Amino acid sequence: MRRFFFREYTMREQIEILRHKMEQKGIDCYIVTTTDAHNSEYVSEHDMVLEYMSGFSGSNGTFLVTKDEALLWTDGRYYIQCEKELEGSGIRMMRQGDDRDPSIEAYIASHIMPGQCIGFDGDKLTGYSVDRLLSKCRKINDDSCGRGACYGIKICYTDDLAGRIWNEDGSRPADNHGRIRTHDVKYAGKTVSEKLAMIHEKMKKLECTHFFISKLDDIMWLYNVRGEDVAYNPVAFSYAFITYISDEEKEAYFFADEECVSEETGKTLTAEGVGIKAYGSVYDFLTCYEYRGNILADEREVSVKALDIMAGRLKDGPADIRSYHMVSRVNPTTELKSIKNDTEIKWMKEYFMRDSAAMTKYLREVKKIMGCADGDDFDEVKAAKLCDSIRLETKDCFDLSFTTIAAYGANAAMMHYEATESSYSKCEKRGMLLTDCGGQYPGATTDVTRTIALGEVSGEEKRHFTLVLKGWLALMHATWIEGCTGRNLDILARQFLWNEGIDYKCGTGHGVGYCLNVHEGPQNIRWRYIEGSSEAVLYPGMIVTNEPGVYMEGRYGIRTENTMLVVKRFENDGDTYLGFENLTWVPIDEELIDYSLLDDKEKQWLKEYQNHSNEVFERAMTD
Repeated sequence: MRRFFFREYTMREQIEILRHKMEQKGIDCYIVTTTDAHNSEYVSEHDMVLEYMSGFSGSNGTFLVTKDEALLWTDGRYYIQCEKELEGSGIRMMRQGDDRDPSIEAYIASHIMPGQCIGFDGDKLTGYSVDRLLSKCRKINDDSCGRGACYGIKICYTDDLAGRIWNEDGSRPADNHGRIRTHDVKYAGKTVSEKLAMIHEKMKKLECTHFFISKLDDIMWLYNVRGEDVAYNPVAFSYAFITYISDEEKEAYFFADEECVSEETGKTLTAEGVGIKAYGSVYDFLTCYEYRGNILADEREVSVKALDIMAGRLKDGPADIRSYHMVSRVNPTTELKSIKNDTEIKWMKEYFMRDSAAMTKYLREVKKIMGCADGDDFDEVKAAKLCDSIRLETKDCFDLSFTTIAAYGANAAMMHYEATESSYSKCEKRGMLLTDCGGQYPGATTDVTRTIALGEVSGEEKRHFTLVLKGWLALMHATWIEGCTGRNLDILARQFLWNEGIDYKCGTGHGVGYCLNVHEGPQNIRWRYIEGSSEAVLYPGMIVTNEPGVYMEGRYGIRTENTMLVVKRFENDGDTYLGFENLTWVPIDEELIDYSLLDDKEKQWLKEYQNHSNEVFERAMTD
């Protein structure tokens, strides 16, 4: 979502102000990220420092300012968008995950000199990202180093220099916290006590007595609460700290804005054995706490500042605890949250049916509008508003799950394009409209994309749409042996495009939350190995999207997306075989299909899908 922040200075002037502050602090290069103190993908407006400094509005970016250069790294989803948004800023785009450009770690390592200093906000970079940076410096310079001591390199994270510029500007949005409410066990399926017992078992197996969590959706899941601090993501700024010595000696704390915790939620958490502490007290707590064993904390999620406080406390504490250490791995909460329980699955099927009907109604309305005189004035903004209004009228839908993408023609080639009142395209009675959208329900978070014809389309557009459809059908009907990850399955969706030398610069699928974030790990479907990123085995109960596409810059974009549930298919010879069950039932636009490219099995799969989608719509409309 592109914000138009008021700026006292131009972006070029802001960068020069930052360089002046860097010089005062003795910092030679400064890093700004799109994340917040919880390593969130989507953040509040208060934390959009990178967008304020650079103008780039994507959800994944890393901005580097040196004495002479300003560079911004982002992934393939945003290449086209980023180039447009950086135009005239003096900032050079770098392609993350593309061999044409070095990684930010490699760039810094090849430019930093002994004795120089790397600066950043210690709340915004994780321990893993900092260690990876220093490891790259060590490798290139063939030297040994620890955090902050790499062949004489210093790191400085005591001051948020970029954020301070925004504060001094006077235009920075306030850091407001919203209401924190209970997520009813009717939808959660398990009480807080039951979830804590599951965490205690994980901690015992890992030989950890303390567990620190900063990941917002993990904390919401664990304590059965929801918030409103980030647009479209029902999360609240918070931390969690759990101690488990024995069944008789255990503690659980929820660090949040105490004034925002509803009375009902406060009573429920207290009854479940959870103590509530002030959000801003967490670092003092970590500094003073008397640790009595190993601390579990995911260095890929927790800030370097928090990790250093805990690690330093262990190192400098009383002699009898110095043998304890930090254990870093994927949060047990992340793993447990990703496998939906029977109650959650029941509600998801119900709400996905309602959401699919809303999406089907929207697509039919668009076709109707474009088929009459009203279509002469139809545009992307009107399409998005129509989609949102229909979805929000659906029973129990309390919000969108992200900003609706309604992209016509060439705009659809930008994967995360957003039309605004001041920048949009008219929908003509030809070509294609792509709509990517979703809703929040008490028992589901939805995500669906459809591309439809608005009139005459070219043979090439039909061919590419059908190649996407073939991959979508192949992945939907996959059967695999238990133990596979999404990387084992990704080629099923891409094979027909790869055969013609076409690829899409993003993953094929991501996990989806449950009345939480629309993007959820650790599961995903992608072909590329990314160092340090999770690669999770797919288990029954996991949710994942299926969204292959074609993006022809300056011409058109195509994406077809369903959300699916991993299920057990059968057992044979001692092995378990898994597959997918569709949750999304929205018809495919048959005007875009080149049937000559489909084989008999694919035609049958499509017929069955279309029939069931229409049945779901009719059933939902009569409920």
